Amino acid sequence: MIKEIIGDCSLYLGDCMDVLPNIDPVSAVITDPPFGVGNFVQVTGNIRGSSVTWNDYQPPKELFDLLEEKSDYRIIWGANYFNCFEEKGGALIWIKNQPMPDFSKAEIASCSFYKKVEIINITWTNFVNTKVTSHPCERPVSLYKHCINYLPDSKTILDPFMGSGSVGVACAEMRKNFVGIEKDAGYFDMCCARIEEAYKQGDLLYD
Repeated sequence: MIKEIIGDCSLYLGDCMDVLPNIDPVSAVITDPPFGVGNFVQVTGNIRGSSVTWNDYQPPKELFDLLEEKSDYRIIWGANYFNCFEEKGGALIWIKNQPMPDFSKAEIASCSFYKKVEIINITWTNFVNTKVTSHPCERPVSLYKHCINYLPDSKTILDPFMGSGSVGVACAEMRKNFVGIEKDAGYFDMCCARIEEAYKQGDLLYD
């Protein structure tokens, strides 16, 4: 396990099931785990032909038990693909307005902290020039800023599946503490670079 500190962000290279038991509790979790919908090849955006296999398996219940133990609140994307084990919560529905017939028109997040259903409308598709990374499942930073706004009193946000690092970038730009975990070394380095750049841009605004 490798740990990097960038600003108020603590970033871990390792498997989240190994890292989570060893970190302090956080205010909230915002994460987008692998959906378990099978292998696919990313063929657009800034990278071409990058085959992924980490999407073959859905997160185990033990992971969600750990996240509940470590956090007060949780927003977990992927509720339209697997059970997030949040028995009393509400949901966020992200309307993506994307035109590709083989891809979901919306994504659903399970929320632990209220029973309402909220709609987030952000146009996004990996098949137009909206991506800024090589990660095939990159999400827009603006989506996670919306999520953080639902958690205004949360000081520290955890993402155990950093992926492209968008949650960390949102936290850096909104001056939230962040704990991120990623087991792929290439993606981890990319997350570190994006978050460091977000702090540099933020310093220009706040100085």
